[in-house]
Amino acid sequence: MTVHNEELISATICTRNRCASVVDAISSLLSSDHRNFELVIVDQSTDDQTQKAIQKFLPDSRIKYIRSFTVGKARALNIGMRESRGDIVAITDDDCIVPTNWLGVMGSIFETHPRVAVAFCNVSGVTHDSTRGFIPAYTRRTDFLATTIQDKRLARGIGAGMAVRRSYLEKLGGFDDFLGPGGMFPSAEERDISIRALLSGYQVYETALVAVEHFGFRTWEQGKQLTRRDFVAIGAAYAKPLKCGRWDFLEVAVFDLLNEALLPPLKDMLKLRRPRGLARISSFVLGFYRGLVTPVDKTSIRFIEKNGA
Repeated sequence: MTVHNEELISATICTRNRCASVVDAISSLLSSDHRNFELVIVDQSTDDQTQKAIQKFLPDSRIKYIRSFTVGKARALNIGMRESRGDIVAITDDDCIVPTNWLGVMGSIFETHPRVAVAFCNVSGVTHDSTRGFIPAYTRRTDFLATTIQDKRLARGIGAGMAVRRSYLEKLGGFDDFLGPGGMFPSAEERDISIRALLSGYQVYETALVAVEHFGFRTWEQGKQLTRRDFVAIGAAYAKPLKCGRWDFLEVAVFDLLNEALLPPLKDMLKLRRPRGLARISSFVLGFYRGLVTPVDKTSIRFIEKNGA
């Protein structure tokens, strides 16, 4: 797929205390073969090391650098969207590099599918020692268009390679500030925005035509901690639509709970092995409860402060 009219695309990188890897991420985006783009960098670092590391890029007129003292990836993403000029906002992480055709492929999805609000591409882990740990990745073999909330069962893209239509996300209220790294529920911000888009009648697209390279290595011990974090956030995110009376989401919530949390340890027990993944169940239940007791705006399906702010 190619973009014919070279519409402006706004690329966004949200970064925090990764001054080395973000340099490579920026370099890869600036090498894009798409001729009309800008790069918005939202820096939430706790020191000025990132700003110093990327200083050499800042004279480039395509770059807009924002130093933010906010905390949380979702907040950074919302800042990036507000500062973007393009309606299509392509998002990658500060420990990834993108191929030269990434912006063009992601942009063409929205050109071809006017109801798409969120799009994902494949994310591949770079070569690593799999005996020591893993790199979060996502691969699908064919493109997929999700048009109903039930289709979310087959759409599992991750935030390291995604793009959004800004005008649609503004109608949805943007990303949920309570979700994602640094938030009250520190994961699932991309899963949540996909769910809310589908519940609002928009579409989600996943493409197999391009892949982002991910360098984010985690040890297996770190993986256990991430699993607990992820499932607390997933539980909280899944409580929101049901709390708002969107019972059409119940099928997806039950499907994901069964396949991602309940079935793995059940299969182990049937094979007389020590069950793995029990933390997923307890973490999901904890997150679901915390989501139920946290106020939600029923129009946007976003968490809000107890005072309604």
